Amino acid sequence: MRNAMILGAILFASATGNASAESDFDFEELMNDVETKTQEVQNNIAAKDFATAGKEAEELKQAFKLVEGYFADRGDAADAVANAQDYQKKAQAIQDALSAGDAAKAADTAADFSKQCRGACHDKYKPL
Repeated sequence: MRNAMILGAILFASATGNASAESDFDFEELMNDVETKTQEVQNNIAAKDFATAGKEAEELKQAFKLVEGYFADRGDAADAVANAQDYQKKAQAIQDALSAGDAAKAADTAADFSKQCRGACHDKYKPL
């Protein structure tokens, strides 16, 4: 239920335009959910539940659209904006690999997503 509410908030925010103001969502909560979702994607790929993994990868992509807007509005974090865009591409690459039936590539991309996500922004921007 909690994930459904968060996904609904993400989809609403992205559907209503540039979801970037801090008041639109709780950034720390979103990042906690991204961390959980990243592990779920990897677990579902390993379990060969590719449909669920693909949906979760889409949720990650949408979350990083919010992250991109958040940091773009800060105006002092061009590297975080670029990282958020990169993670959107990585999430799409997971979906593409799953659609092509390449579970090994999807698993590798998901593992890289998790590894890169932890190191890139967290060290510099957490805690906010």
